[in-house]
Amino acid sequence: MPRDFLSAPPHTAFIVANAAALCSAAALLGGPAAEARVQRLVDDLCLMPSMAPRICRELDALEDLLGLEHVHDFDRVEAERFAAIAPMDPVVDEICLLFEGLREARS
Repeated sequence: MPRDFLSAPPHTAFIVANAAALCSAAALLGGPAAEARVQRLVDDLCLMPSMAPRICRELDALEDLLGLEHVHDFDRVEAERFAAIAPMDPVVDEICLLFEGLREARS
């Protein structure tokens, strides 16, 4: 049975409300695999307890992706994808807002 989002934790409500933007940001920063991972997270949050260990790991990974934690590791796809984004591209502001929103919702 789907979850009741009226009583959902703030991070669940944030992710479900911003699912499309989060998937787009994940695709931009981490490619198709990251986008699929975020989509699975959205699906899982709709069906599972939001503090299951796997959900927590996926939330951490999403926060790392949006927070650009791995863009300096040239063995990871995030480095190449991040380098392709123009600093003045409006998507940069959107990614920052998503990151801040996720961190706030998780605190």
